[in-house]
Amino acid sequence: MASVHKFTLGGTADTALGVVLLEGFDEPVLPATRDRFVEIPGRQGRVNFDSDLGPREIVLPLGIIDATTPETLATLSRALSAVLLDQDGHPEDVSLVFTKEPLKTYTVRYSGHMPIERLIGSSYGEVQLPLIQADPFVYGASDTDSDSITAAYQEMSIENDGDYRTPPTITITNNGVGDVTGFTLVLRQIK
Repeated sequence: MASVHKFTLGGTADTALGVVLLEGFDEPVLPATRDRFVEIPGRQGRVNFDSDLGPREIVLPLGIIDATTPETLATLSRALSAVLLDQDGHPEDVSLVFTKEPLKTYTVRYSGHMPIERLIGSSYGEVQLPLIQADPFVYGASDTDSDSITAAYQEMSIENDGDYRTPPTITITNNGVGDVTGFTLVLRQIK
């Protein structure tokens, strides 16, 4: 049972849940697309009316740290339920963060079923944890840059490290005695 990398689910570490992530984990690079095409009689091919991203499906193959008794499996079940379900027993959105990218957060919820496979006479067990990410984007921590403009024609670059176009919020504060005049804000998108 080799561990590839660790994760937290709803702020709880994988080992605190009693599981480790196994090598068979295939992290989806991008979610499936929802394509909109129209076929027009008498016209070759079809017309593309753009595409959108669907939800991202993530299935975590987990090894159970201690599957020796039915009691330890019940403890695992309760620990996962406490993280994945709300007080009324409904799946709720929780954060999923992998140790390899600690500043990137997936917002996921339990979706599907999760049978536990335990080898008879062994302390080893496995479970496939199915998660769905309705919002298919990965979010990073917010970042704040500040700069004092003290001369004419001074430039400041702001870069977005995420995978979604995010416009900057620009706040101008005048600590001087005069009005702020004669400046231009230019926002350029780099594709």
